[in-house]
Amino acid sequence: MGRQETRHSPQRQRAQAEGAFEQKQKLLNSAEVLLVKKDLKSIWTRSGRRALLVLLPVMLVVVVPAVYFVLILLMPEAPGARLPEALTALLPEYVKGLDYKQGWLVAFTDLLCPMLFLCVPILTGAASASYAFVMERESGTLETLLLTSMGPKSVFNAKTTSCTVLSVLISGAGFLAFALTVTVADVFAEVRLFFTLDWLILLVLEMPTLSLFSVVFVALTVTRVHSTVESLQTMGYLILPVAAIYLMQLTGIFRLNFIALILISIALGVLDVVFFNAASRGFTPEKLLERGGGEE
Repeated sequence: MGRQETRHSPQRQRAQAEGAFEQKQKLLNSAEVLLVKKDLKSIWTRSGRRALLVLLPVMLVVVVPAVYFVLILLMPEAPGARLPEALTALLPEYVKGLDYKQGWLVAFTDLLCPMLFLCVPILTGAASASYAFVMERESGTLETLLLTSMGPKSVFNAKTTSCTVLSVLISGAGFLAFALTVTVADVFAEVRLFFTLDWLILLVLEMPTLSLFSVVFVALTVTRVHSTVESLQTMGYLILPVAAIYLMQLTGIFRLNFIALILISIALGVLDVVFFNAASRGFTPEKLLERGGGEE
């Protein structure tokens, strides 16, 4: 009997190790998946929250470009008018052969529209995280959730996942609406379609990393802010660096190209990992309860 137990024990240990490895391989366990679905439903079914998450992207990537394109196409053109040389130098070579209106349309699409689009994952990520983390902390349900069998790490992973997924989905839908708007303008103005390799990098790499960065940034400040409104104000701090980078292009100091966008995406990925780990370590019942007691 003793020999049989000794013989079988390595097999049992191997089976347990394989089971633990399979569990680690899963991105989310069943309890975390349920919490993700609950958070997505809670955020999206509330009309006020849904309106903020939808109207802001629509204004940025549909209304603003549409108004600009209409004004450009209707604007009277002076004979011989051309784009400023400093601005033409920042644009593709083919722009030199375009007329005045076409040049301004391409300039807006290439130099400013990427900034407007990248504001969408920042706004939606920060807003959804404010609802999922800060608002639940204000209502007292977050501390209760942390004391369940799930544990703080599982709660943090689930909430971060739900907010990031929602932000990426809204940003992707926003890009489709933006692409339709710009394509119609390009066809009417008879210029090349806007989509290039740079836009592909923005869509596939920068947009998801910015969504995650915005979410973990808000999660990192959950014990430092006093209210959801104060948490929502962090969107301004997150948008400022993006706006500064794109607006500095207009000064001619530098031009964002394919390589620069790749490097920025890598840097954002590294920051995501650093901020995620820092926020996860600070996401404990003790710190949240201590903050709640201090506010009282």
